[in-house]
Amino acid sequence: MLSKTVKKQRYALLAHPAKHSLSPQIHNYGFEVNRLNAVYFVIDTVASGAAVAEQIRRMPLAGCNLSLPLKETLLPELDEISINARLIGAINTVRNEDGRLIGENTDGTGMVADLAAHGVQLEQAQVLLLGGGATARAILTALALTPVVQVTVLQRANRPHFAQLQHLCAQLAAQTTTKLSCHDWQKIDQLEWSRFTLVINATSIGFGSHAEQAPLTAAQLQQLAPTTKVWDVIYEPRQSQLLQQADQLGLETHNGLGMLVQQAAGAFQFWTGKTLPVNEIQSFLK
Repeated sequence: MLSKTVKKQRYALLAHPAKHSLSPQIHNYGFEVNRLNAVYFVIDTVASGAAVAEQIRRMPLAGCNLSLPLKETLLPELDEISINARLIGAINTVRNEDGRLIGENTDGTGMVADLAAHGVQLEQAQVLLLGGGATARAILTALALTPVVQVTVLQRANRPHFAQLQHLCAQLAAQTTTKLSCHDWQKIDQLEWSRFTLVINATSIGFGSHAEQAPLTAAQLQQLAPTTKVWDVIYEPRQSQLLQQADQLGLETHNGLGMLVQQAAGAFQFWTGKTLPVNEIQSFLK
């Protein structure tokens, strides 16, 4: 009796640009370690959410990760969205169950896991979060539901996401003891810098065409307590301008590589029910 050949499961990152991504290294190693008949690759695309949903079903992909703008534009095309992702208003992970597409967001929980892995006392944290896009909202949600003591968010009031950010803070306020506040970036000089124990940059300032820029000035960073830790979601370059400035002041700094691996671990578990070897992966990606 001939045994049936098990078809290789396919997973992908849908993004533009996509070729720089470390996700194939991360997930393919996870498949190998867990002895899963699966492969992960990148699809460079600028297609609409509807076109991408059709592509996921047609190929088919067993699961996928997404970058902006698909984190938001694919939402209306999904059959099911987790409560967490619906609250954030964005997804970064999709599971395909026989054509039924289910969306989740592991960005925020990935950041919280990385913070905990580096010994951050989350229950005592007072956080300054920079940005109001999909990644920032995911981090805000995860921190609030951890919970931490306080999260102060800075976003420009003239940006489309500012009202969405304010609405999210109002929704979270009913579910957490974390003190939440959202401020226009123009009020940055009114902040009480010395009280923050943690600063997280969730903007794109420091990446790509903005690689030579930093969201905060050295003068602003100097007002932080010497024990304040500075995180950047950016991992390429490894040391953004923000982290370079903070490091020069003697502050503890971390790039987004840990968050990348931790959010990938959440996605991997969501797809396969298996565990990604986080520590091993982080050691060979550095």
